[in-house]
Amino acid sequence: MAQPRAVAIAAAPLAAGVVLPVDPLLDAPAVCPFRAATGLPCPLCGATRAFVLAGHGDGRWLDYGAVWVVAALALLVVALAARPRLRALPSAAAVAAVAWVWAVAHADTIT
Repeated sequence: MAQPRAVAIAAAPLAAGVVLPVDPLLDAPAVCPFRAATGLPCPLCGATRAFVLAGHGDGRWLDYGAVWVVAALALLVVALAARPRLRALPSAAAVAAVAWVWAVAHADTIT
């Protein structure tokens, strides 16, 4: 049986990406308090743009927070397949670490 809570958590940003328009989002300045304070992107930098671009089938989502889109898709597959529960905290920490490495590596495109 599918895990409804996990399905909802995974589907929410994917659905928002389909609903939100691309152009106003790309034209808006990035607002990240962590980046403003340190000059470094946070693990979530670029995630909103990545979800919206992916939701519209625009390949530029890979230039932003692509890790989060892949993580949401993976969580959705796991939740729908009714696999045994993942250990939430270690899984979330691993995804956040990978996302942060991705964000730092793509800092020049995540504006």
